[in-house]
Amino acid sequence: MTKLIQDYSEKLTILVIEDNQGDFVLIEDYLLEKFKLIDIIHYSNFANSINYLQNNKEKVSVILMDLNLPDLNGTELINSIIAYDFQIPIIVLTGYSDLAMAETSLKIGVYDYLLKDEINPAILHKTITFTLNRSSFINQIEKEKHNYENLFNFNPQPTWLLDAKSLKILNANIAAQKKYGYSLDDFLKMSFTQLHPKEEEQLIQHKLFSKEDAGAKHYFTHLLSDGIEIKVDICIEEIKSNSNSELIVQSNDVSETLKYIHTIEIQNAKLKNIAWTESHILRAPLARILGIINLLETKTDDIDEIYTWLKLLRISIDEMDNILKIIVDETNQIE
Repeated sequence: MTKLIQDYSEKLTILVIEDNQGDFVLIEDYLLEKFKLIDIIHYSNFANSINYLQNNKEKVSVILMDLNLPDLNGTELINSIIAYDFQIPIIVLTGYSDLAMAETSLKIGVYDYLLKDEINPAILHKTITFTLNRSSFINQIEKEKHNYENLFNFNPQPTWLLDAKSLKILNANIAAQKKYGYSLDDFLKMSFTQLHPKEEEQLIQHKLFSKEDAGAKHYFTHLLSDGIEIKVDICIEEIKSNSNSELIVQSNDVSETLKYIHTIEIQNAKLKNIAWTESHILRAPLARILGIINLLETKTDDIDEIYTWLKLLRISIDEMDNILKIIVDETNQIE
């Protein structure tokens, strides 16, 4: 929760840009009455104020600025000081005759305005308090936005921000630009579906609109800028706000993984075929060997017959040896 000004232990530095000495003295008294730790810097024109802001090392907490200065006034004054981007909240001081201009200044970038005739210690304190709290809150949002942009841009996976209704690409991170070969400007002219071949457009639209990530994965084809096709796995997350809905989409190139899996599947099929085929071929000589062994065990009185069986046994063994060599060669040929 943002702290109130009276809880701050650090000193505030207020720059008052006011050419009317009487008005400045009054504002100074009000500031000193309400703020114990405060430095008040006073300049009566725009040029000297800018010179101070550019060369002063001390951080200015807030600027109180008259809308009519000797060297600059009105919209030109406000635009000029905001153009320097000092990152200091500005409260304009104005009269009733400049009220419309003061209200316009809010659209340009000032934080608040005070009518000089209505300023008192309480109003001045409240306005500065709200301004500094608002400035702190805005700075916090800007830091979070910057952190988000860093997380988005430096994510190593290609990532896009899409309009949830049109699927138009609103942003693409550095990884997407490098991987796909498109510049950010190129991506901003595209719909996300243009990264897919025509036959996949309805499928990817269904996935993005339904935001289905559960269940069996479906791999999509993405087209790089040079026409090369890659297979990708896509993850989706919806970002909702009051005004619109957006999608964060991330792709993961699975082309090499799928090739590797396909290669393994082919190898397994070949090995299965070798095992099935050669096992049937092996059965013939093995059956003969078993038969010969059975005969040798039961009939051992005829030497010539035994010699014939032994020759057949040798032939069957040589046949088995050749089959095993063929199996080894075919297995080694599998890449």
